Amino acid sequence: MTDRTDHGLTGPFTFERASIDRNQVELGYRIGTAVGTGIELTEIIEFPFSLGDSAAVRAAVRTLHLIAGVSYYKCVAPTALVTHPLVSAERALLRALYDEGLREFAYRNDLAIPLPVELRETNDNSSVPLPLIAPVPLENIGALIPVGGGKDSALVADLVADGRLMTVNPTAAHERLAASLGRPLLGVTRRLDPRLRELIAAGAPNGHVPVTAINSAIAAIVAVVCGLRDVVMGLERSASEPSLVVDGIEINHQFSKSLRAEQLLRAIFEPLGIRYFSLLRPLTELAIGTSLARRGLTDDIVSCNRVFTVWNETTASREQRPCGQCAKCLFTALVLAPSLDPKAVYAHFGHHVFDELENIDGVRALWSDAKPFDCVGERMESVSALTVLADSSVWRHHAVVSALAPEARSLLESHGTSTGDYLHVGSVDGLPEEYRDRICRIASEIEPIQGPADAS
Repeated sequence: MTDRTDHGLTGPFTFERASIDRNQVELGYRIGTAVGTGIELTEIIEFPFSLGDSAAVRAAVRTLHLIAGVSYYKCVAPTALVTHPLVSAERALLRALYDEGLREFAYRNDLAIPLPVELRETNDNSSVPLPLIAPVPLENIGALIPVGGGKDSALVADLVADGRLMTVNPTAAHERLAASLGRPLLGVTRRLDPRLRELIAAGAPNGHVPVTAINSAIAAIVAVVCGLRDVVMGLERSASEPSLVVDGIEINHQFSKSLRAEQLLRAIFEPLGIRYFSLLRPLTELAIGTSLARRGLTDDIVSCNRVFTVWNETTASREQRPCGQCAKCLFTALVLAPSLDPKAVYAHFGHHVFDELENIDGVRALWSDAKPFDCVGERMESVSALTVLADSSVWRHHAVVSALAPEARSLLESHGTSTGDYLHVGSVDGLPEEYRDRICRIASEIEPIQGPADAS
């Protein structure tokens, strides 16, 4: 376990202040017991427009303040969270994000799991906006679509053709995707306090945080200011499956993309007059990959976390192209390949992904008990996708596919499922009524899976 006492990282974590200055939001935090004796940290979020000073904007900033604190809290976790008085939805969200959203971090740093969450509510934080208690009527129309440059948000953007696209810290990958869709991209800049990097370099604990929740809170501010009713996410069914289970406790790399997190965030954003939901929740990643390929949307997506890593200065990061080697790239290749030929997969990843022997263990890990801590799908949908490739005349002879085919078929049989089960479109009842038919239409696009060379 990391010894934090050498770096002065002791005492509670305080949500110090949140303020709006024209087009900027400042979020202040403190590690330590008193002003002037602890470590002060300030995050700045810059928007491409003036925010105004409405009650809804102030309430949205308050929510972002609470959520974004996870990036700094990890330096001193576990310790008390000193907050202004909270409403019940805020307490529920904090308890989930600062425990379940940080369990991968806790696991990697040998901290307690579940991560203890102690909330100390005080009236000392007078510079924090008040919550919006009375809900704003759902009178606005229009949709905001946060895009990450990958397959899920690309499909949402295609399905909601009139939605406005936004991203946090835009890169070449985000801009290429927006350009391929023929849509403008609204960019927001998030600047972490540079002292965070210094603390980590000095030995403070570091690790994965629930960044989707942070970006969702930023999106909520954009939606409020732009008068848009819906924040439409691309979070699939697969995100709810844990990466690992330790002593009966789930650890999920994708917790902030899970259904549980979506429901907690929806409750927070509803008083702002915002409908927050994932359009892709009824779909598996295999269904999403198949639909993307059928719609011709694979050329400009980058579903690779390595190229978006903060402070990554590799050539791959600058060029914003998938690395073709990480767990997320292997999984993305697995769900796209059934509807693409080998040349198309090579063109996208720059690798013969399923002909490189060193990828056998990486693909097998996708259905292991300890899945990679990355944005990958359900274990059995990876098994299902490999089985589909094993049945394809254009893929079955590739080294990775032929090596893993017997194992995949055995697992699918023992699990009592078929490949078609992972193309099934689930219930759309949780979606707003006017969006349901967009997902229902996908069912006819994706069944049956059939690779290009087998279509005849």
